[in-house]
Amino acid sequence: MNYWTLSIATVVLGLATSASAPATNTIAQTKTPLWEARGMLLEACSCSVPCPCNFNQAPTNGMCHTVYGYKLKQARYGEVSLDGLIIGGGEADQDPGSFLDAKATPAQRPALEKLAVAIFSKGGPSNVPRKFEYTAIKTEVTSSRFSLDFDGSGGFGADVLIGGDGKNPIIVENNTTWPVHRFTKAKTTHFQYHDAHGNKMQYTGVNANVGEFDLKP
Repeated sequence: MNYWTLSIATVVLGLATSASAPATNTIAQTKTPLWEARGMLLEACSCSVPCPCNFNQAPTNGMCHTVYGYKLKQARYGEVSLDGLIIGGGEADQDPGSFLDAKATPAQRPALEKLAVAIFSKGGPSNVPRKFEYTAIKTEVTSSRFSLDFDGSGGFGADVLIGGDGKNPIIVENNTTWPVHRFTKAKTTHFQYHDAHGNKMQYTGVNANVGEFDLKP
């Protein structure tokens, strides 16, 4: 066999080997995440508007006490749907109050507790062990106002702040505290909260935020 015959045979053998070899790493397999949550976050804190914490600055008066609620529009943990439920809490000087929607069925509750822990670990609330309490949770969101209330513990209401054009709300994007990309800024009209852990808050005219979240592991 001369040089040219050997070269052609080698090329043919190489093509045959490539054709018969299994294709690997050509298409990445898409894995379904363990959990997903989309909805609206409502939050108020003890800081003056617009809350320096949202800009990675020191809080007003050296502390930032907060009450918050995640209204789940579309959510699941594993195969359990949690659409339409609400989770939230309140944090001041004591262990955080942690609330889950009493509308959750017995089948949903273990998944809702796991989802709450996962969401809280994304920023904003303290990422600490929690003892959850099931209670009625009410929210209201309009173009000019929003409110959050935990039955028996209280909550807050806030008016949306309008910007310099006199028409549109003041918006903050890419805040450094909460897992929300685009916040509408607001100012509380009432803010009164207490819980079984000993947290007590009562403020007037302080910062509030509302915005959409879209979270996954």
